[in-house]
Amino acid sequence: MQYPTTGEEVQEQAEGLDVNLSSNLASFYDLNITAVQAGIQPGKEDMDFWIVFAQEGVFRLYLREKTETTLTLLKVWEDLQDHGFSRLAALRPSVTGDIAVTFDNRLAYLTEEPEGRPGELAVQADAVEIGRCLGELHVLSQDLLPSWQDILGHYRPVESSLTALREDLELFRTMAEHRLYPTGFDLLFLKIYDEAAGIADQSLDLLAEFPLDQLDNEPCWSGLLLRDCHGRTFRVKDDGTPRLPYLDRITGGLCVRDLVTLLDNVGEYTNWSVALATRVLDAYRGERCLYQEEIELMYGLGIFPRKVWEVGYEYYKGRRNQSEPAAAETLRQEWEKMAKRREYWRLLLGDELGYENRH
Repeated sequence: MQYPTTGEEVQEQAEGLDVNLSSNLASFYDLNITAVQAGIQPGKEDMDFWIVFAQEGVFRLYLREKTETTLTLLKVWEDLQDHGFSRLAALRPSVTGDIAVTFDNRLAYLTEEPEGRPGELAVQADAVEIGRCLGELHVLSQDLLPSWQDILGHYRPVESSLTALREDLELFRTMAEHRLYPTGFDLLFLKIYDEAAGIADQSLDLLAEFPLDQLDNEPCWSGLLLRDCHGRTFRVKDDGTPRLPYLDRITGGLCVRDLVTLLDNVGEYTNWSVALATRVLDAYRGERCLYQEEIELMYGLGIFPRKVWEVGYEYYKGRRNQSEPAAAETLRQEWEKMAKRREYWRLLLGDELGYENRH
């Protein structure tokens, strides 16, 4: 991180930060501020913050609406910090000892700026340590989750969520079939529908074997979920230790939902390297043991053709941010990945589950 070098640069980079808040920031946190720079979290363009350079160190300043969600997020952050989760950027208390200060009906809070570079799941050391970090978070948060649960809420139940996506796939097929002048995207979707629907049905059949609503409320199965488990979510220090620079959109739910997301991302970024995914899974298990039922849930969740659904949803019900040819090409790519993803999960977990000859 480089300090701005001129007064004009400082002014440009601090643009957007309320002048009154900027002038009071030093007194709120007893800092000797030298510069303020606007920042954007990679992959979180809607999550703005400011980097505060001071003689005492480098910090991030966040401004959020004063809502129950924000207050809960800060409570979770503080609890994790107090219980020794060292992988999370530390909140800096204000001079009054509060973790946030109210300014113009918004909450301002300050965190340390984590050292290092964005994590990369294609790098073995990063992926393995991120798996370990996720396991640590899930274990620690299991004891704390009951105190947050009422406000934090749960992910939508697994089975009902995927059932809705399966129904969408059928709707998209109907829309493609009844278009007066079918597009290339329509024709391709009709071509791959049976395969996608078959895998979705297999996933739902596997998940139907479990009382998911009951398991969602079992303390040993549930924890704090990051939901976003990309490499860029973390910052990796020079010694290889990944840290979380922020918390955002957190919720409670089945721990394996985060783990499946992480392993799926590892697969995509490494051309479906089962060897690396196995190391990541082992690192997670080194921190938190997995029940046999969780392994089966992971397989069912992992093979569901969610990415095909995402492309179809964007085309038939979304904003259509791509041209029709570009959307068709994206669908073709996801179709190829669908088969690779299914094989990836079979190789990763199939032997352990005895699925190698069943599916």
